[in-house]
Amino acid sequence: MITLLTHNKYIFITMKKIIIASAIALAIHVTSAFAQDKNFKLSTEKPVAGEEIGVTYNPKGTVLAGKKNVTATVYQFCDYKWIKNELALEKKDSIWTANYTLPKNASIVAFKFKSGSTVDIGQTSAYAWLLFDKEGKNMPGAYAGWAFLRNASVPEMFPDFTKDKFLIGDDVVVYWMQQQLRYFPSSKRDIFYAHSKVLKKVDAEKARALALQDLSLIKSLPDKNLNDLKNIKKVYAEVLDNPSAADSMGRVIAAIDSAAIKRRNPEKLAAAKALNGERDYKKLLPAMINFLELYPMDKADRAFDQANWIDYSKFYSSIAIMASVDKDSVTFKKYVAQAPLSSLPNLFYKSMYVPYVSLKTFNAQEAYVFARPMMSRLMQFKEINRDAFMDIYLNNAGVYADILMHLNKDEAALNFASAAQQKYEYGNSPLNEVSAILLERNGQAEKLKFTLESSMRKNQMTPLMLDMLKKNYIALNKNESGYESYLATLKDLKLDSALENKVRKSMINKTVPEFNVKSNRGKMVKLSDLKGKIVVFDFWASWCAPCKAAFPGMKMAVEKYKNDKDVVFYFVDTQEKMKDYEAYVSKYLKDNNYDFNVLFDANAAFSKSYGVGAIPHKMVLDKNGKLRFSEVGYMGSPSELVDEISMMVELARKGE
Repeated sequence: MITLLTHNKYIFITMKKIIIASAIALAIHVTSAFAQDKNFKLSTEKPVAGEEIGVTYNPKGTVLAGKKNVTATVYQFCDYKWIKNELALEKKDSIWTANYTLPKNASIVAFKFKSGSTVDIGQTSAYAWLLFDKEGKNMPGAYAGWAFLRNASVPEMFPDFTKDKFLIGDDVVVYWMQQQLRYFPSSKRDIFYAHSKVLKKVDAEKARALALQDLSLIKSLPDKNLNDLKNIKKVYAEVLDNPSAADSMGRVIAAIDSAAIKRRNPEKLAAAKALNGERDYKKLLPAMINFLELYPMDKADRAFDQANWIDYSKFYSSIAIMASVDKDSVTFKKYVAQAPLSSLPNLFYKSMYVPYVSLKTFNAQEAYVFARPMMSRLMQFKEINRDAFMDIYLNNAGVYADILMHLNKDEAALNFASAAQQKYEYGNSPLNEVSAILLERNGQAEKLKFTLESSMRKNQMTPLMLDMLKKNYIALNKNESGYESYLATLKDLKLDSALENKVRKSMINKTVPEFNVKSNRGKMVKLSDLKGKIVVFDFWASWCAPCKAAFPGMKMAVEKYKNDKDVVFYFVDTQEKMKDYEAYVSKYLKDNNYDFNVLFDANAAFSKSYGVGAIPHKMVLDKNGKLRFSEVGYMGSPSELVDEISMMVELARKGE
């Protein structure tokens, strides 16, 4: 029995070595026999570090076939660190070409071709080549770079070249580490941490023995540098599981770091001032990324930064926001994962709320790509700063629930919506609608009824919710008889009274000038033609998100008075910036089923003559053409808005 087990073990180990050897042989063949690759070629069989190479890419048969715009990201392993550069390509017929000068210290180069979010890193093998020196020998670091290009066991050595394609196992990485040390023994100090960390996953006992041996060697070096000390600390912590030794080394590093950091403060301040002066965000984004690489947040002189207004929270949020505008999820995720807690409120607002809720430039799927990393990062602070975490979490859980709802992730969406209600307590109509839709969709009738009635009591209802409330009433009572009385019982008289008092106090009596403005019906509209009518003006613009957010409530008000010949509504499109704004307005109204009378006031002459600055701005004129109400902003509830407009109309009608 023992013999059989031993024999089986021998067979297993032998087969494993054969498999690894085959994979290595294939890898060597692929990286050297590049000329046979039908999709990608270099201009030389032996690319030399420091020299220019020609790059040729044929996307035929790849995911990029037929794409109009193709660019490349070039990955270079330089002094045991990955450096990325963007490469513009020129199209000739169906072939993309470029010239590229390799860094003098690069040991391996890899190419990722991309068009939008679609990428090609190779078909049967990665588009990667080991580089040579002028004597035709592999550059130092080539084997280590080739291994870590395709293995994530040591995160700081793994670039974002691939997520799942061409990945290799830890045992193959160990082999390449052995080759690295065999041909370049002096690279020991550069890879001893990475080597022992990967080896630990393959053979923990060997890793421990190797780590102790390497530590003895590195500690004995007369020219130890800061990087050596950091690697020693990581070996103690991650390979030898010796936290006390790691902490001791950390204190040594901190003392060295502190002095070095202070010496660099003047150049850091100059770099920060240069960032503040840059207005081109295409230049600002890479400049900020470079700043964080040169002056990382965890190595900052906090007192100096505070005295000189150097704000890392601003840097991280700015990088992520600019990346989200470009829909660059890779850069966004990288910097959100490092962002301080203080940057997250602005990030959630600019990268989730604005594009998804206000401007609607993101659909739910696009919004999720950016919202999920922010929520994941926020969760990391849950136990670190509970109060700040809860404030940010509850402020953003409702919008996140909306995104999840549109992706049919109902269980998670309900959890986030329920959490948000802890703060808003049915006082937020968009959140209430999300909650109602989810509850109805998941058959939770009692909770739906409670949500609708609670929202009605707070006067935070949307048109859809009012339809749902009526539908539920009819389902329970078999007809709509008594529905209006039922609605009246749900009204909070104190809220109604407070709103009416607010409206009464805002009542004015001012003379306004004549106007003559073209409408979307093709007619000219003048104030003198409207005498004898109550006139409601809603000043808005195509670029104004709050203006549009108020339209569902305004539509309810228009429909309420559609049979009242004495009341007219005009939506004044003002302060416009786009050239074809009239066509945009027509399409927007049609797409959203808004049958509004629009007055075109692009140059704002009309609105300025009426004292309009900030928008949205509502005005109500009485039958004599006197201005009785002038209110700026939108409170956020369609049902509350229709009540407010109705009170203004009726008070203006009475002429109080």
